Amino acid sequence: MFKLVLLALADKADGRAAAQVAGALAARHGAGFAVQHVSAPVGQEGGCVLQLPGEADLAARRAEVEALLREVMPPGLTADVMLGAGFAHLEILKTARILEPDLLVLGGLDETERCRRELSASQGSAAVLVADGAPCPVLVVPSAADTACGPFERVLMAVDLSGDTGRLMQQLDFAARLAAREGAELLVLHALRLPPGEPTPGHDEMVRRIAIARDRMTYLCKGLPGADRIGFIVSEGAAGVELLKHARERKADLLVVHHASPQKGAQDETLDRVLEGARCPALLLGPGALAARQQNPALAMRG
Repeated sequence: MFKLVLLALADKADGRAAAQVAGALAARHGAGFAVQHVSAPVGQEGGCVLQLPGEADLAARRAEVEALLREVMPPGLTADVMLGAGFAHLEILKTARILEPDLLVLGGLDETERCRRELSASQGSAAVLVADGAPCPVLVVPSAADTACGPFERVLMAVDLSGDTGRLMQQLDFAARLAAREGAELLVLHALRLPPGEPTPGHDEMVRRIAIARDRMTYLCKGLPGADRIGFIVSEGAAGVELLKHARERKADLLVVHHASPQKGAQDETLDRVLEGARCPALLLGPGALAARQQNPALAMRG
């Protein structure tokens, strides 16, 4: 499923968990493996870089990255290591657009938050900035994530049934193919959230809405890879809260979240909440994640 996995690390980030997950995925899928490390500017004023790390600093970083990879990579897997310097999210996106990986894996990017604030690019996290512009899905691996190297066993995906059907089908197809390739169970979650000011419906009306949503998800998932292993969850509440709750209850080891690029100045509260609270890797499907070469045009015909 993946032909090239790109692992992106930044200065002072704990990238061990991300390196283990990325290496294991590349090995399981028989994919090429590339690693980028971005060193932060030594000096900066506002959004202007005053000084980049010198050759000695970059050589030290290369030695650290290569030592980490030797320790965590599966036997037989090799990696192309690239070094960069500057604002991490910008350098990572630049490399992703050149290499066109099928999956971009991010380690902790906490240090990039300082750069992000100075650039005033967004109120979201650095991971959100990368997902906004990445030409492929972005896998964010928390530093404290369980780094078991085996295939994922339970994938939990959040969907919005009120969105564009064609795009939703592309997202479902991607998640279903990934779960089938990993041998995992796929759980599809839709959170019912009442519009502001709407009175809470009675029991019978809520049961009716849940049944409609479940029927819609069942229909959309017909014919997808591994359809017999797809389960459906409909709950009431904020999507981010419900996703994290069900992830804990059902012991999900991978979350899949669609991320539509918000309007300028707006925040994606669902995504921010998930990235802050997730205890397992979270796969972000941003606006450009499912490129034309990965899509199945026939899916858009199903409404």
